[in-house]
Amino acid sequence: MIALYALVLFTGDRSLSPKLGIDLQGGTRVTLVPQGEEPTQDQLSQARNILEQRVNGMGVSGAEVVTNGNTLVITVPGEDTTQAQAVGATSQLLFRPVAEQPMPDPAALGETIEDMANRWVEYDVLSVESANETLKQVDDAVSPTTEDEGADADDADSDAPTVTAEPMPEPENSLEAAERRDEMTEMLLKDRQSEDPTVQAAALSLMQCDAETDPLAGADDPALPFVTCDYANQAPYLLHPAPLLNGVEDPAGPRLTGNEIDTDSPINGGLNPQSGQMEISFSFQTGDGPSGSDTWAKLTEEYLQQQIAITLDSEVISAPVIEGVTPYGSATSITGQFTQEEAQSLANNLRYGALPLSFTGEDGESGGTTEIVPPSLGKTALEAGLIAGVVGLILVAAYSIYYFRALAGVSLITLVGAAILTYGSIVLLGRWIGYSLDLSGIAGLVIGIGATADSFVVYFERIKDELLDGRTFRSAATKAWERARSTIITGNAVTLIGAIVVYMLAVGEVKGFAFTLGLTTVFDIIVSFLIMAPLMQLAARRPAFAKPSMNGLGGIFALAEERREQGFFSSAHKRPSTEEAADDATEDEEPVNKLRSVVGPASTNAGASEASDRPESGDSNSAKPSDQDSQEEK
Repeated sequence: MIALYALVLFTGDRSLSPKLGIDLQGGTRVTLVPQGEEPTQDQLSQARNILEQRVNGMGVSGAEVVTNGNTLVITVPGEDTTQAQAVGATSQLLFRPVAEQPMPDPAALGETIEDMANRWVEYDVLSVESANETLKQVDDAVSPTTEDEGADADDADSDAPTVTAEPMPEPENSLEAAERRDEMTEMLLKDRQSEDPTVQAAALSLMQCDAETDPLAGADDPALPFVTCDYANQAPYLLHPAPLLNGVEDPAGPRLTGNEIDTDSPINGGLNPQSGQMEISFSFQTGDGPSGSDTWAKLTEEYLQQQIAITLDSEVISAPVIEGVTPYGSATSITGQFTQEEAQSLANNLRYGALPLSFTGEDGESGGTTEIVPPSLGKTALEAGLIAGVVGLILVAAYSIYYFRALAGVSLITLVGAAILTYGSIVLLGRWIGYSLDLSGIAGLVIGIGATADSFVVYFERIKDELLDGRTFRSAATKAWERARSTIITGNAVTLIGAIVVYMLAVGEVKGFAFTLGLTTVFDIIVSFLIMAPLMQLAARRPAFAKPSMNGLGGIFALAEERREQGFFSSAHKRPSTEEAADDATEDEEPVNKLRSVVGPASTNAGASEASDRPESGDSNSAKPSDQDSQEEK
């Protein structure tokens, strides 16, 4: 427990608050609309499955992916729109070799870049200030001035070209916005996928790599060169077309894309303990016909010691240098200065990268239409639920005290221990794997912690059975645990199996219920062995707890005495050994005398002498009963 809360308090954000689900804290909803022809239900189902896999791979707990007609709706806990849009990225994954810097025509570069800058400003791809600054830098590089030519710096600045266009006004409606977005996409594809070196150089100069996403969002043509950015590192790139698969001659044929990655083979991202570097490993598909593995082997040979960029939705997510040829059928590894999160993210992109459809938002916006979803449970309802939970716990505690008397303290301490362990684990799981606690998860916690109370009841009932068999309270606590623990383990095992099955087969909020139920079931076993049993046996050694007024077992003691007087313990039931009776000599006099009388008449020397002279048989049930007991039995 100390180690658990040391991790809670000294790792991550050190917060003691768990991560809450959509129904408790609200979330972010992203709506994705397929582009092009009307999709089939199979395509939508495949896209939804891939998005769900991404959710699991990113550790986003509590997220939902549902199909609503021809649209997909993703809901993620919290108000982080970046995470929600990352789940629903259209994800056209391509492998493109990095090209060398283009050699433009100096005479045409100035006019080309000025025209392009005006177009980009008009469609709000580029700000006026950034465009003018770029034009000045290009003008200085193409037409440098010197003091010998008699031109001063002020004159040079005044002669530099500037943009004359202004951003178009905001569209009046969603239809106009969609039309303008289509026009912008067509314009950018023409400028950024040109085969003219001068146009390529102009686009490279104007690219602003400090944006969050690429406006093309996967609309680039794999068969053409492409000017894009590594937005994470703010670096522009000119890329060659994605290569055709080996043996394919048709330019419209299949190319090296994310579809060629073998998702049945391991795709891992993390620290390689042997090299000490972050590494992402994956494999391409093999086969008799054109395959990704064969194409990649040829590509690594052709571009040895050169870069090959991996693009996701028109953005460069990695551009590793090929350090060796990858043989056909072998795995490929990418190493670099990644963080653990970046390595895992790249592995997830490789594993779940390609969707069968291209998606935008309802108004054509990249990444989908985003909106904030308020909590489905209001603050008042949440507070009422918490109050009801506290009242319920108080009632359980009151009933335990009434029924178990002072021994209720053992039950309550066990419950508190289970609750503390569970809460700390929920906090850490939210921090490490993104688990979000929702209302169904809380229901699983309540039921699971209630199972801990059931374990105490099972133990207590076993103690009653042992007392009725003639044992003292101290020995009954020990013997009862030997019988109760197997029952507790079996019951919890059944619950745990059920929780695992439900978690594997269910979807949505039901998985949260099954997860917390399984978690609390595991902790029930732990606290039963490490807290409940030791505390109960420790309490049984104290004379005060042997009093009926302290343990609520007065009726059981009376029934045990009645059974002793009727002779049930003389031959039909096991008697406590002399050693057990000696161990209990320090217990409270009244209940001890009642139960020790089971051994035989202790009030006369004759009875004691008879017991000492009796030969040991190894079976307490074969011992000869006293004359008095025999007469009573008759």
